[in-house]
Amino acid sequence: MENFSKKIEISYINFISSHNRRPNQLSEFIDEELINEESITYNSEKELNSLETSIWINSIESAFHNASSDPNYLEYGAREKTLSFFYNLIEVLKSQKEFFVYSSNIHSPFELKMVDDRSTAIKNVFLSHFNTIITEAIETGEIESRMFISDYYGNLIFAQAVLVIKYWANDTSEEAENTDEIIEKSVNLIMDLMAPNFADSALSLVKFLFQK
Repeated sequence: MENFSKKIEISYINFISSHNRRPNQLSEFIDEELINEESITYNSEKELNSLETSIWINSIESAFHNASSDPNYLEYGAREKTLSFFYNLIEVLKSQKEFFVYSSNIHSPFELKMVDDRSTAIKNVFLSHFNTIITEAIETGEIESRMFISDYYGNLIFAQAVLVIKYWANDTSEEAENTDEIIEKSVNLIMDLMAPNFADSALSLVKFLFQK
């Protein structure tokens, strides 16, 4: 069953990458014989949207897993852990670029609800990891605990993730070098914002955006 689910995900990714549209039903990208054998149906729009959400969540989890697999990860502070996650996330997205570029865009007003639901599900997974990183950083003093504001630090990093993905999807630089730079500058800005004295990072980011 697990192998079949993986096959569905891979076939779904390949279909979108090749056709630049979403399939209307499972039989468009999976052999009907296999569908009948497994007694599985993804023929409703809601179920196919759920499949796409699952692919995004698995990619987020893979990026966290790859980042934490670094032998030095436990020694990293919040800044280094955040940088490592974003760099690994972009590498995961690059592996299926056509799919993720298509999926990260809204192609019609009717997709707004679907994208919003997907964003909420991804955000929950994202925060489950980053809230731990933030809590540890507050305990070590790397991040400042601020009344009413600290609870939204994770939301701020998630908003950054959305912007980074959007930037990457439109990045035409060689090997997405500009995306790497925007990751570094935006992570430094956010981490400095959570700690005292963030003006220098803000100026650096603004200069970079205007130069590009």
